[in-house]
Amino acid sequence: MAGIGFELRRLIDSRTIRGFVGAAFSGTLIVAGPWLVSTASIAAIQRLPFLTGSAAAEFTGAMVWVFALSLCLTTGPLYVFVRHSADLVYERRHGEAAMLLIKTAALVAAVSLPAGWLLSLALVASVASAGLFRLGFALLFAAVNVLWAAMMTATVMRRPTRILGAYAFGMALMYALARLLGPGHGSAGALIAAGAGFALTAALLVAMTVSSLGLVPYKGALRELGGYLRRYGNLAAAGAAYAIGIWVDKIVLWFVIGSAAPGTRFLSYSPYDTAFYYANLALIPGLIFYTLFTETDFHLDLTRFLVFAAHRQQPDIERARSHLARNAAAALRRQLLFQFVIAAILALMAPELCALWGVAVQPFLVLIAAGILQLSYVSALNMLFYLELYRDAARSAFILLATNVIVSLVLALGRGQWAVLPDGLSFFLANGLAAIVALRSAFAGLGRYDRLLFLRASGQEYGL
Repeated sequence: MAGIGFELRRLIDSRTIRGFVGAAFSGTLIVAGPWLVSTASIAAIQRLPFLTGSAAAEFTGAMVWVFALSLCLTTGPLYVFVRHSADLVYERRHGEAAMLLIKTAALVAAVSLPAGWLLSLALVASVASAGLFRLGFALLFAAVNVLWAAMMTATVMRRPTRILGAYAFGMALMYALARLLGPGHGSAGALIAAGAGFALTAALLVAMTVSSLGLVPYKGALRELGGYLRRYGNLAAAGAAYAIGIWVDKIVLWFVIGSAAPGTRFLSYSPYDTAFYYANLALIPGLIFYTLFTETDFHLDLTRFLVFAAHRQQPDIERARSHLARNAAAALRRQLLFQFVIAAILALMAPELCALWGVAVQPFLVLIAAGILQLSYVSALNMLFYLELYRDAARSAFILLATNVIVSLVLALGRGQWAVLPDGLSFFLANGLAAIVALRSAFAGLGRYDRLLFLRASGQEYGL
């Protein structure tokens, strides 16, 4: 993401209102595009007159479960795919990176369509147009899975307007098809429309990325990707544990006290799910800040250190290493302060906002506070990825997952005894503990990074 961050910073450096607004808008859609598009799609389609009552619950449940399943099942391999693609781009093998994207997208679609259909058989019992509904679920599941890979690779284009255009065309198709199919097929028609819209977005992103990078034959692309999965197993484990760890407190509440729309098994617990969604919107400004400033500054300082490590004497290397650590700490403090201000503003507005959205104030405030810790953890996790300390990253992610599972289970099963404790406490504690572990590991890695480089240069894959 650093590459797209540099492009957005150029807009800000133009010192014009247009440049600043463009950077903020583009950054928002890039760091949270699929999430925002899915939410906007649900909101737009739910306002169509045919989608009311049980049909609306069926559609919303399917959308939420598709995204939850997609993230939990694909984030691990996706992290390794991004690593492989980044290596190819770094080696200026742009055409091969494009071919890897095409082959990976085709494989993901081929696996996801039948997998989505099987999942729909387990989750959908008896709804109107059940066959069409299951087809829509499978199509949406496959499209979202491809979209993750397409989105990550599309950032190498460094042209935010193209990414925005792909989302715009996808949403337009989604809304048009929903108006066409919905009156006759209800939630099934809306789900088909959503799947088609996301599929178009993913296809456009793949096509534009291939056009930008060029295309050359790459025999054995998927075999090499498999080799990356074996070599970088800790990176995949970190991605999978993080994705499941972020969702697991919701999943626990779904199965312990949740309910599903009639005819489906799309369990949900609306009081917490809704509060979490609105509180999580507070992360968007922080993620933009991270993309524009924290990551790009860290990338520049790390590049400077690597140059010094290759060409300078030991005293210069040590000074560059200290400079890197100090600047990283300062950048994280600025980001923490920025997110704290955002959270404080929302906390002051919480009574009015929660009344407007129909959510309880207490879990909303807890989740707003948890967002500060979550962003700190995500920043530390990405530092570990930059330093290739994947084993440490996986350890912190498993701490996140285990803490969230244990605490959320205790609170959910003992709700009568622990009624005074708010929903979201497990999420708060899990992100706080994971952030502490990840930050300690990241700065310990920075403190000995020159030695790690020399160990790796001698053939040892330390930290992988």
